[in-house]
Amino acid sequence: MRTYTPNRTAGVALMVLALALALATTGCPRTTKVAGSVPDFEVVIDQAGVDTGVVDAALLEEADEKAAYPGQYSGHAPGLVVTITKVKIPKDLRPIVEFTATDERGETLGKNELTDVRFLLAYLEDPGNGSTMKYVSYNTRVENPDGVLDSGDEEIQATYDLAALTGVKQKNNGVFRYKFATAIPADYDKAASHQIGGQFRRVFGATGETYRANAIQAFRPDGGKEVLTRDVVDTQTCNECHTRLSLHGDIRREIQLCIMCHTPQSTDANSGNSVDMAVMIHKIHMGEALPSVEGGTPYQIVGFGNTVHDYSDVVFPQDIRNCEVCHSGTAKDGSATYHLDNPTMAGCASCHDRTWFGDDAETPNGYEPHLIGVPLEDDSLCSTCHRPTEPGVAPIFEAHLLPTEREEAPGLKYDVTGYSIVDADTAPKLQITFNAMNGDGTPITNLESDTTISLSGVIAWPVEEYTTRIQNTFKGSGATGTFVNNGGGAYTYTFGSSLPLGSEDTFAMALQSRRTFTYDGASVTQGVEGNERFIFTLGAKAPVERRVSVLEESCTKCHSEIRAHGEQRVGVDYCLMCHTTLQTDETRRDPALGSDADPETVNLKDMLHAIHRGEELENGYTAYGFGNVAHVYDDVRFPADLSQCTVCHAEGASNLPTAPEALPTVITENGGQPVLTKLPQSAACNSCHDSFAAVLHAALNSDLLGGEESCEVCHGTEAEFAVEEVHMMTP
Repeated sequence: MRTYTPNRTAGVALMVLALALALATTGCPRTTKVAGSVPDFEVVIDQAGVDTGVVDAALLEEADEKAAYPGQYSGHAPGLVVTITKVKIPKDLRPIVEFTATDERGETLGKNELTDVRFLLAYLEDPGNGSTMKYVSYNTRVENPDGVLDSGDEEIQATYDLAALTGVKQKNNGVFRYKFATAIPADYDKAASHQIGGQFRRVFGATGETYRANAIQAFRPDGGKEVLTRDVVDTQTCNECHTRLSLHGDIRREIQLCIMCHTPQSTDANSGNSVDMAVMIHKIHMGEALPSVEGGTPYQIVGFGNTVHDYSDVVFPQDIRNCEVCHSGTAKDGSATYHLDNPTMAGCASCHDRTWFGDDAETPNGYEPHLIGVPLEDDSLCSTCHRPTEPGVAPIFEAHLLPTEREEAPGLKYDVTGYSIVDADTAPKLQITFNAMNGDGTPITNLESDTTISLSGVIAWPVEEYTTRIQNTFKGSGATGTFVNNGGGAYTYTFGSSLPLGSEDTFAMALQSRRTFTYDGASVTQGVEGNERFIFTLGAKAPVERRVSVLEESCTKCHSEIRAHGEQRVGVDYCLMCHTTLQTDETRRDPALGSDADPETVNLKDMLHAIHRGEELENGYTAYGFGNVAHVYDDVRFPADLSQCTVCHAEGASNLPTAPEALPTVITENGGQPVLTKLPQSAACNSCHDSFAAVLHAALNSDLLGGEESCEVCHGTEAEFAVEEVHMMTP
């Protein structure tokens, strides 16, 4: 259940960083030491107009040129770490930045090793009237799509300073100095919070590998003690889904750098769409659910080289109303609830983009009027009505709750308290005792007669690699077995289906259940909180748990929770019980397709690889589900680096060889006749790498009849083309 925790400093728009004011010596530049991630960071305003403290010098000699990097290289080690240590605003108003650049061992690099250096400088502006504080860049450019001056299609865009590498020099002590090509206005606000951001690239000579880094530093030119920053979302939160932000040539990786260019100043001249971060990111993630897109207007941004980026078919991997997945508590103190405490027309209308805030009588076709009786010219009234929670009109947090998250939702959960095997010597059957409860923990005392609740149980085995399962309905139509109400919300159920006599396998049992309730005049389905899966054996032999291949927490980073098939099947461990190597969609295939409609495997490994590979598959993946509905996944866009198996897999689980108990994927048709067999390693790899050449490569290196694969010779751990090496993320 999502809950709202009020920000105790909601009246303060942005987080405040502590600064320690150093003593200034008479006649010297004023210096402020900033407490924070960079202890020695300084701000210098040269009041006398003298460019002090900077020495232009020859390139730093590499003192450790002959030092060996363990195992491979001589000279410097790989990597790139950049730290901004000083910002100076001299008399000519062309800012100077000092920074250090080191390898991963902390050794100073020479200027010749930096192949790209760019800086941005912006200040934080409070526009007033209820609007939120945004950065304003000192550096801008004009985008002119048709190349004709003053033709009316030009738009302003924030950008970086143009000095680039020509602005970089290095001091004798190894510190780098960058001088901006562009001067800032003479009347700049010295009391305003500023932010300097840099992007850097290094090519490591020993390997040719490219390393990238961003560096950010907030400051106040006047040395004030309070520096404000805009920390509404942080990079760590973005990377939960995106692995690593890597935009514009893979060199811009920090959200604080993004928001210095993607400001309200910036508009895409080709499409007319704002590229302000708050607007653009909302729209991209909303994608196909945007009212404008649903109305037939694509959402596009035209980027570098006039490349059209169309986000009209983006599907968010969980319910889009879960704002907290991005605006999370990992944002810095005071900002996690910023989106709730500070509503604006730009922020809200970036998702609800067919809302009209002008005169109701002038509402354009396709728009919905805001309906407050007066046009809104600014954001000053937004928080009057739209508070985080009640009272108010459409409280923001509550308006974004799902029906199943609201107080009206009854909830549903079970607690299995014990089990036994009955008729163990003749026809073994599992008997379980359990408690049934509402979401608040109160007992459900009439489960057997409550028609709003369905309940069944699944037993699958062997747990090491499932091949067989049974499903029994506990109550209502199709019920089997024996269901007993013990009173007080306690129940006993004995499965009607027998388990194999004498089996030494490990079995797994899980409950699946859901209920319906009425909310806002509509029927809503709510699934069970958890499936209460447990493992057991028929005798004295200890049960053996299945190997861990995928981590549940990896899935929930993007998907919030794994819940499918009418809300009642929850979590990866339960998915595995049905989505086995023998499972296909044959019985769900549309009869109208005829006998030539080839079934598709729905083995979890093959299916999830193909779904996440999506639009990059050479042969798109389509599986048929309940009601003979085709689920087409050939337009899925994975939001992270597809080469990173560890985004989903547990450590080492995606390496070769596969576990010895792993079984081939078998596709059957015509009532269970095998028509295609994929050996375990080939099935895993070819469900992503599905080209003819890749499939043939796997086949030529396998003995299908003997069930042997030689993949690990080349792709096993420590082999030349080991999976973990070829799937390693670039620096």
